[in-house]
This record gives sequence, structure tokens and C-alpha cells, in this order.
Amino acid sequence: MRTVFRGACVAGAALVFASALPAVSASAAPTPAVSVAFRVSNAQVTGVSAVAPAVAHPNVWWTVGEVGGKARLLALGRDGQVQAMFGVTGVPSGHRWDALTVVRNGSGPASLLLTSLAEGRRGRLSLYRLAEPMILRTRMLVAREYGIQYPDGGHGGGTLLADPRQGRVYIVTRAARAAAVFALPSVLGPDMNELTRLRTLGFGVRSAAFAPDGRLLLRTLTDLRVLDGAFGTSARVVQVPGTGGVLGVEADGSRAVLVDRGARPAFRSVALPRRPSAPKAAMDVQPPVRSGQSRLSGRLLGVGALGGLVLMGLVAGTVAYFRERNFRFEMTPTPPRSRPRPRPHRAGRRA
Repeated sequence: MRTVFRGACVAGAALVFASALPAVSASAAPTPAVSVAFRVSNAQVTGVSAVAPAVAHPNVWWTVGEVGGKARLLALGRDGQVQAMFGVTGVPSGHRWDALTVVRNGSGPASLLLTSLAEGRRGRLSLYRLAEPMILRTRMLVAREYGIQYPDGGHGGGTLLADPRQGRVYIVTRAARAAAVFALPSVLGPDMNELTRLRTLGFGVRSAAFAPDGRLLLRTLTDLRVLDGAFGTSARVVQVPGTGGVLGVEADGSRAVLVDRGARPAFRSVALPRRPSAPKAAMDVQPPVRSGQSRLSGRLLGVGALGGLVLMGLVAGTVAYFRERNFRFEMTPTPPRSRPRPRPHRAGRRA
């Protein structure tokens, strides 16, 4: 049975479109203040590799990290308290997750995708899918495993992220100079699933995340770049300190969080620039409507009246034509039939 992710797109068309993309142009945005929202209070959490806001639980962040030397899925409250820890059955011992994303499934429960992108150095990796836990209670979860393969060799590290509007899942590789953007197939099957390379960015990326409105956020070594989407060609550059290599976006899209690595990491909050509003079309200003008037323009009324008059003339002419024909037919006298004349009788001669 295949797992269907919303937002299907054709790989060939994506490649043709991506090959024509120009380089990303950057424009500076106002430098916002960066504040510490909270710190992870549990001293056993020795590292956070990825964060994503929960769908079923407001004010909860899903994150993957190490607890007691083991990889765990954590439900983290905004007060820094760990509300639940989850292990996943079927995962090889010693496996370490470094990537996490949440996929919305329409009106149904969301899905969590976990993987270790560091395994991508050998050209392929394992992806684990599980339903978002509805109850925050420490326990083991069951996940399904899928094989993922790069089309062009190995890539080490990066970010796993899902577009919240379309449900399409992407991988942005971690690179110092030029990061690459790959798309997972819309349908994941039991066999090896090959990624599609969409584009190459002209700068290095440490981590990435989608905003709820579809904007793509890219964390570089020195700033935060906000694109219109996975194929965006213009970016708003937000200057932020170099700390905080793990990136996430609040559920309402108003702020981003930058998470430090190491023990008891800090979640730093930064306001995002607003998305530019589309220019409004010019409005047709008309005088107020009085009683008995219409809002239709005079030109439109004139055309309609002319068309109506022409139609009425055609109808009237047609009716008059047939009436005249009937009148002539009825009034034309019918000539009387000519009766045969009786032949005169001639009397024969007598002998």
C-alpha cells in the first residue's frame, strides 16, 4: 500500500522549470531584535537537531534529540519542559535522527517524518513515517520505513521540510557555498524512491523551514533569507547573529526560532518580515446609485439598448412579413371554375 502525500508535481516539468530559474536576488530587511524565548529544562537532553510546530497540540514543538545516548522524539512545551518522550520500534540500534518535519494530511491526522540526513553521504537513506501522537505520554511508537535515494550521488546533512500548503516534502542539503534543493516523490512506494533535484542555490545553507503561507526560510552562516517559495527568486535578508543553527517557524508564521546545539539548548525568537501584499487593481469609482438608477455604465447600457432594438426590429419585421403573406393569400379572389359548355344537339336528316 502506498502513502500519498498531497501536492503532486511532475518531476520532468519541475526540472525544465528549475533550469530556467535565475539566481536568487537579495534585498535587506530591517534588523529585528533576537530574544531568548526559553531553554530546554531537562538536563538529559544533550542536543536538538530539528524542530517543527505540532499540529494536534498548540504550544508544542516536536523535536529530535539525544536523551541518555539514545535518539528520541520529544514533545517540548514553550516553557522548556519535556512533555513526552517517544522511541520508535524497528529502528536499528545506534541510529541517530537529525531531521524532522510535519506533513499535514488535509482534515486527517498529521504525519511525522524522521530521518538521518547524515546517512545521505552514501547516496541513500531511510525515512520513517508515523502518525502524529494524539496523546502526549512517553511510550514506543510504530513507524513505517521508506528507502530514499539521491539521483546524483551522496549528500551529507541538510534539512527535511514540508510545504504546509501543498504537503510536498523537500530536502535542502547543507553546504558552505551552494546548497541544493531536492523533492521527494509525491507517492512513496515500497521500493527505493528517487529524489528529484529542483535547483541549486548560490549560497550555503545550515537549515531551512517553511512558513505557513508557503515562504521558504533559509538559515545561512550570517543571516536568514526569506524566499517566496521553493522556486522563489527574490529573498528578504534578515540579519541575525551566527548562533542558532537549527531553524523553525511558529505555527502562525509571525516569528522564527533559532535553536542552539548542545546541552539544554536555547530557543531564540526573531520576528519575520511581513509578506508584501499584492498590488490592488484600480477600482472603477462611480457616483452613488439613486432610486431607479443602475450601476451599469452608460456604454454598456447603450450597447444593450441598441442590441435590443435590432432584435425587436427583426422580430417585428418577421411577423409583419408573414402577416402580409397571409393577408394577401386570404384576400386574393379565387377564379371560378369554368364549366364545360353543352354541345349543341343536331337533328339528323330523315331518309
